[in-house]
Amino acid sequence: MVKSSDILLVDALKKGDIDAFDQLFTKYNKKLYYFAQGYLDSGEDAEELVQEVFIKIWEKRADLKEYLSFNSFIFTITYNAILKYFRKKSREKKYMEQYLADFSKKDHETISEIEYKNLLELTIKAIDNMPEKRKQVFKLSRFEGLSNKEIAKQLHISKRTVDTHIYNALKFLKGQLPEGTLLTLLFFYLFVQ
Repeated sequence: MVKSSDILLVDALKKGDIDAFDQLFTKYNKKLYYFAQGYLDSGEDAEELVQEVFIKIWEKRADLKEYLSFNSFIFTITYNAILKYFRKKSREKKYMEQYLADFSKKDHETISEIEYKNLLELTIKAIDNMPEKRKQVFKLSRFEGLSNKEIAKQLHISKRTVDTHIYNALKFLKGQLPEGTLLTLLFFYLFVQ
């Protein structure tokens, strides 16, 4: 019986063969990226998730079972990583919402309101300074609540282009808002993210 290429590669990987790891990465990384992106709706998050999956495979290589389907195995790991990603995001959002609720109960309401208005004004000015297409994509995403797929369809561009515009817009805004204040962090997380 002839062994499949995955079985041979997994067998070599178990022994620490970096070339086998590279071959498996090359074979599966794009498939996993598109699989993850379908759930996450963010190219950057999907890319990071795939990297984490492969790091986990490298770290646990000695435990791999070469006789099992590597294809099924790696997609199962990726799917579980996606579930973990959503659980983490959910916990972070609950924590930030609770913190914001507690913070708003304090006596800093007037100061916070002024700071919030200033941050909103800074954000709107920063958005106006973006290139036209990036500004359009960002506004459709954040102000009109359209998904990346809906924006791509409406503007007749690829979803990947939309992902890139949003990533660059967020990076730009992060650089424009004042650093180091709790209100900026909360504002960025709740309004911009």
